Amino acid sequence: MNHRDLIRALLIPVLEPAVLMVLALFSVLLSIAQSGLFLGLFILIFSLPPIFRYLVLIVEDCARGESPGALDAEFFNWVGGIYTFFPLPLAVAFGVIGYYAFDAYGMSGIYATLAVGVVVFPASLALLAITHSPLQSINPVAIWRLYAKSYRTFWIGPVYLALILWFSMQGVAMPMLVTNFIQLFLMFSFAAVTGTLIAPERLIDDVSIPDPAAPLLDKAQNEIEHNRVLTLSHAYGFISRDNRQGGFKHIFAEIERDPDPLAAWQWYFERMLTWEQKQHALFFAQHCIRDMLANNETIPALKMINRCLLLNEQFTPFREDIPAAIAAAERCGNIELAAVLKRV
Repeated sequence: MNHRDLIRALLIPVLEPAVLMVLALFSVLLSIAQSGLFLGLFILIFSLPPIFRYLVLIVEDCARGESPGALDAEFFNWVGGIYTFFPLPLAVAFGVIGYYAFDAYGMSGIYATLAVGVVVFPASLALLAITHSPLQSINPVAIWRLYAKSYRTFWIGPVYLALILWFSMQGVAMPMLVTNFIQLFLMFSFAAVTGTLIAPERLIDDVSIPDPAAPLLDKAQNEIEHNRVLTLSHAYGFISRDNRQGGFKHIFAEIERDPDPLAAWQWYFERMLTWEQKQHALFFAQHCIRDMLANNETIPALKMINRCLLLNEQFTPFREDIPAAIAAAERCGNIELAAVLKRV
């Protein structure tokens, strides 16, 4: 990452028209809500989900090296995509901890809470974008791994957050609209910086949930998608009745007939991650990894292992596949993953 990328990330809220429109919109809405006018509380509640969901979207897009997209109508929904809303309860949790720390230790407690917060919050925001998992975003092991992998640049995130907090506590008298604009600018700028800092390591490519597939354009592709949906629905019937083996057997048979087996393995894995019981996806991933290694699909196999380790640090490929996975990781220069697998 060069200085130009960092400066652009700092100024993204005003450089990107889509972000600037969101910034202006919610500056006005929050000002109306805080003015005490009729329906002010409703406007505040209405505004919170899209603000924090857009925050995570900025991190994800900047981590891919892309410009943040426009605000989607789905962002206003309180239901679904709960991981994107997680920065709010996380911030509230630090506020509550700070309150009790102040009550017990005075300003020393506040400073200690802020010190922990500026280290944890940037990593948690990055992990949310990578894993889409609130639990993983506060997993100390995952946070440590993120810092260990991106320490050359990621230290800037905590420093920038500390500067933002310092500025916010100065209490400079300004019109409400200006104050809201600056605070939202700093929030979105911090999100852009966080995403940009993890971009050089391409972590989002290794373990992120892929974007939804583009609309299928021809009849053959539509039929493939339709067959996969029917197959997974039928398999779910087995799996939901505690017959995982029968459900997987049905999927394996269909993958053999699929015109793109590699894409099929990945498609079924991603859809299983949307189930309430995500452990089925991890068991399925063991079979995916075996097939990928057997067919010399080294990079997809290593990406899936990384993905599963971030979802559950206890995950391992099938024991008989571990030597091949270690060899593949070493060939690709992923010494850290090879070391993790050797400890299994």
